[in-house]
Amino acid sequence: MLPISETELNAYVDGETFPERQALIETWLAGDPAQAARVRTWRRQNQALRAAFVRILSEPLPAGLADLASARPATSARVAILPTVVGPPPAPRPQPWDHADRLALIIAGSFLAGAGVACLGGVLAGLQIGWR
Repeated sequence: MLPISETELNAYVDGETFPERQALIETWLAGDPAQAARVRTWRRQNQALRAAFVRILSEPLPAGLADLASARPATSARVAILPTVVGPPPAPRPQPWDHADRLALIIAGSFLAGAGVACLGGVLAGLQIGWR
């Protein structure tokens, strides 16, 4: 596991970490060339995205979005990064009809087994009559 979380590295690349945490991340990156290379790659990607969308980023917000943005309570641009637990998504809950095919096979199998036993019983009864 990384001593610095993936979320925190992304915040670092975006310039959204606290100064004291930023210094710790930079020290950690200096000792881990592979992670430092990942961070450089992410920064290049950010620069390429900003360059590709510079015209759109410089446009004013549409009125509806500007109203929504101004209605939010003011918060600091810097937020504390809390560790998050990421796992696989929960399995879908089975529905009653999910197993209808299995139920049909069980019923059909029971019917056929019962019919087979009945036929076998008749054959055996016939054999016993023949033996007398």
